[in-house]
Amino acid sequence: MQNERQAFNTPKTPKLKNDWVTVVLKVLLYAGMFFSLFYFGKYNFNSLFVAVIDPSYTDLFGISLAEYISSMGNTMLIAMKIMLPAICALLFFLFYFLYARFFASLVFNQLRVFGVGFDVRKFRICLDSSIVILCVLLGICQIIFNYYPLAYNFGNVLVPPALALISMAIFYFSYSRGLEKMYRPLLLNVMLLPTIVLIIFA
Repeated sequence: MQNERQAFNTPKTPKLKNDWVTVVLKVLLYAGMFFSLFYFGKYNFNSLFVAVIDPSYTDLFGISLAEYISSMGNTMLIAMKIMLPAICALLFFLFYFLYARFFASLVFNQLRVFGVGFDVRKFRICLDSSIVILCVLLGICQIIFNYYPLAYNFGNVLVPPALALISMAIFYFSYSRGLEKMYRPLLLNVMLLPTIVLIIFA
């Protein structure tokens, strides 16, 4: 009876045990997300100043946005410009952990069918590193768009998906090292859905 239960129990995806490498990568990951969102947050925060110019935006739920923004000191304005990307980076950081678990479960379940071992630590190091590179590249692009607004109109649509594809390519070539060639197409097939998700949210 016990053997029958074990036969029907589906193995769970291994959990990552943190060490200094994975902890450093998590710190770099959040820093990279903050960097990629800093100028994006600054751009969106500056759009609030439309409230000062356009009277139709000066009252929202009984609160005068024009008076509130105009009364902010320089320190408060700088703090708000930092807090906005910091909060957004935290939300993306939490969402990323759900994304990484989902991605890991897909790879683990597919490899398990063919009896291939799954190293969750190697998986997360490869994935986290590729996402850090993606965030840094996105941040650099945001800086360029900040100085060249015309490039923002075209580049903001095409560049993030292209960088997301580059990031997933980096993950594929780094994680597929040591994996037999016959299983590499399987890995590409598993990566399809996570790649689409990353392109949408990049």
